[in-house]
Amino acid sequence: MLDNREFSTAAVMHSLIAVEIVLRDRIPDAGRKPLHRLISQGAADGVLTARQAEYLDYGRQIRNGMAHGQTTHAVMPPTVVVPMVTTSFAIVSELCSAAA
Repeated sequence: MLDNREFSTAAVMHSLIAVEIVLRDRIPDAGRKPLHRLISQGAADGVLTARQAEYLDYGRQIRNGMAHGQTTHAVMPPTVVVPMVTTSFAIVSELCSAAA
């Protein structure tokens, strides 16, 4: 039987990819800055709220741990995943609608 929490981890990773793409498009001089700098700059410029930046940074740390082999298996409970994915969705929606 599959554990749905493993899909939650994938949802967080994909939601962070979407946010990073949008932040690179919306933040001046984003260039090749790492995600943590985009999050910090987005918060400083008012593109992100402090709470949004906090959720994104936490997700970024989990992503980095997995990408760099520090975390080999991450199963995240819904109480952690839902705020991260919801925040990512809201950021992407807000920034995309503001550009339209």
